[in-house]
Amino acid sequence: MKKIKLFIVIALLGLSNLQAQSLAGYKIFINPGHGGHDPANDREIILSSTVTFWESEGNLTKGLYLKTILENLGATVIMSRTTNTTADDIQVTQMAAIANSYNVDYFHAIHSNAGGASNYTLILFQGHTNEPTYGDALTVANYLADEIFKVNRTTKKMIAGDFDFYGTGQAYLGVFKWLNMPGTLSEGSMHDYTPESWRLKNDSYLKHEAWAIARAFLIYFMGGSFQNGILAGILRDELETVPYTPTNGLDKYKPINKIKVRLEPGGRIYNGDEFNNGYYFFDNVTPGNYKLYFDADGMKTDSVSTVVYANESVFNDKLLVLNPILDPPLILNYFPVDNINEVSNISDIVFEFNIRMNVTATQNAITISPSVAGSFKWENDYKRLIFTPTTSYVPGTKYTVSISTAAKTYFGINLQQQNSFYFTTRSKLNLIYTYPDTGAVDISTSVLINVKFDKGIIASTLPYRVTLTDGNGNPVLVRVNPSKYSFGIIEFEPQVPLKNNTLYRITLKAGIGDVENVTFPQDVIIEFRTENKYTFTGNILDGFELGNVWQSPLLSPNTIGIINDQTNFTITTEREKSGNNAGKLVYGFSGNNGLVDLALLNPIELGESSPAGFGIWVFGDNSKNILEYKFSRNNSISENVKIDTINWTGWKLKKIWLNEIPGTGSIQFKSINVVQTGSGNTSGIIFFDECISNIITDVHGEKNLPSEFHLDQNYPNPFNPSTKIKFSIPFDMTRTVVHTTLKVYDMLGREIATLVNEDKAPGKYEVVFNADGLASGMYIYRIQSGNFIESKKLILLK
Repeated sequence: MKKIKLFIVIALLGLSNLQAQSLAGYKIFINPGHGGHDPANDREIILSSTVTFWESEGNLTKGLYLKTILENLGATVIMSRTTNTTADDIQVTQMAAIANSYNVDYFHAIHSNAGGASNYTLILFQGHTNEPTYGDALTVANYLADEIFKVNRTTKKMIAGDFDFYGTGQAYLGVFKWLNMPGTLSEGSMHDYTPESWRLKNDSYLKHEAWAIARAFLIYFMGGSFQNGILAGILRDELETVPYTPTNGLDKYKPINKIKVRLEPGGRIYNGDEFNNGYYFFDNVTPGNYKLYFDADGMKTDSVSTVVYANESVFNDKLLVLNPILDPPLILNYFPVDNINEVSNISDIVFEFNIRMNVTATQNAITISPSVAGSFKWENDYKRLIFTPTTSYVPGTKYTVSISTAAKTYFGINLQQQNSFYFTTRSKLNLIYTYPDTGAVDISTSVLINVKFDKGIIASTLPYRVTLTDGNGNPVLVRVNPSKYSFGIIEFEPQVPLKNNTLYRITLKAGIGDVENVTFPQDVIIEFRTENKYTFTGNILDGFELGNVWQSPLLSPNTIGIINDQTNFTITTEREKSGNNAGKLVYGFSGNNGLVDLALLNPIELGESSPAGFGIWVFGDNSKNILEYKFSRNNSISENVKIDTINWTGWKLKKIWLNEIPGTGSIQFKSINVVQTGSGNTSGIIFFDECISNIITDVHGEKNLPSEFHLDQNYPNPFNPSTKIKFSIPFDMTRTVVHTTLKVYDMLGREIATLVNEDKAPGKYEVVFNADGLASGMYIYRIQSGNFIESKKLILLK
């Protein structure tokens, strides 16, 4: 009825006012779809390392522009949201309730789409395509499709009822289900079509779609038509194409950023953005004849004459051409730099010029000796040339790269002189470190072995080249983690625990290959000895079997300097010391002073000080961070007690004697801390099992531990270039570890090397001193372990 009444009013006003436009008296509900950058209910398109498109932002901008246009026409506009937060993204039932309560004349939801084979416009409504729930919805859908299709210039337009479009045969889109009035949903264009993604980052492009929707409402409500028109278009580079693969004709040419377009007469200026769309836009232009002037950095000024019509959008696209530069080109940079060694065997060769270059002439001017097959690619407006080899270079080979004076610019000016440089490729795969290292002792019988190379490893080169055997050469069956090969890490562990106090050998054979077809050049043997066996008695306080004992470290106020989505604690069956489960702590530090606090929900009472111990089985990650236990006495201020540096893998019982805990009174165990150190890893994974109290060590079980400190004479001596040094740390009921240093000095007392600098448990140890690079002569090695100090001489004879 309202449409009929408005038509009568217009007729009474006379023919002179037939072109006036008005939506006075109408109420329209606008729903900008989604909201709040919520991944589950918003669509994100990553356009570059610094630019992201969110559908919620584009929808809201269109909606706000549409609101202004409709209100200027006299309509009452109700919006489901006017900002972009999670709280704004209200439920569809709530939207419908608001629309119904206002008794609006029409409901429209604004979206963009994704997943289409081409960039098209889609309008949806409730019902079958040819039998909508509300007949006027089909009418408006046709108007919307026509108008949006024209301004967004998509490849096609489509309208459909949700019953048919989604194949349900019944109501599907919740945004329509509870409405008492006709409603539509516009998917104006495809935001995952890359050229369109960039255009949707332009506010003027979004405003243009708002004008199109307003035109459709004017037609539907018979509110007249806009008396002014719109001028728009896209400026592109006639020479450069985009790096992605668009499907539309002109979209293959790269849009120009920071354009300047002037409209005459009137002197209106449009300054373009930097979002790779080249878009310009003038609205509310009086019908008539105009001229557009186009400017962009480095491009010739261009222009076009055009005519503006009332209630229409007129487009003038343009391919701009370069201003000629008649200076000779300069090579600003090249890579690899001259006279460099150990270059990656799959490295690109790159030239950067100051002027756009002639593609064919410049590529033909480049020679590589020895010859290498490969392909060229241009970037940065044909100023950056990249050569990518088809296969790897030959390892350890010197390559000479030359570019002759035949290279020339797009404007025909040649390079003034030949340029040459050379580089040498990597000759071998380098071993960075191993855990255990050669000569290591006191290694867990469940050790997780790590071998780190300087490049990613090819799995097919590993069989029979990486082995674990005992001292007699008997193979040890292992489990391998292949997920780290790409990082150059070979990680494996014994399928059953190793034997205590036993020598084992890791063998790395020549021929291990990396991702650049470079191989490991020589055999390497790493020998290590497992820990001594000892027994103890104690009470298990928590077996890490249940999930309601420990608090998430994210909830602890003592946890600082972490990356939240990289830090968590779970009870898992992944690996366990006993029982069915163990605790798994995954952590990631964000800076330099991180601390992860894994707290008990209810502290555990340990009683008074005594010679008995308290400990936890810990599967270390060799991170070099600090393991602490937190205690309080009589529920007073908590004390963090350092237990050890996490310099091991495999299960180890990390304990402390109760009489070593500071303070007096009854002891409560409160939490486990992992404290970041300057030399520690920024991330890691640690497992915990069997929290034990009243630990009493069985002296018979400790019979293999030394009874006194001792520093052995190095062997061999004299030596060249390496020698072994053994030392012993005795068992002591009053402590679990003692800080130990072992250093080498020259005869003038200058420190030459630090072989040990860490807390050590009781046991027998052996380290290797490699004097490669030192002069022949006598040196002194000195140990300090607690109050024990001793020095001995060694002789290097080359």
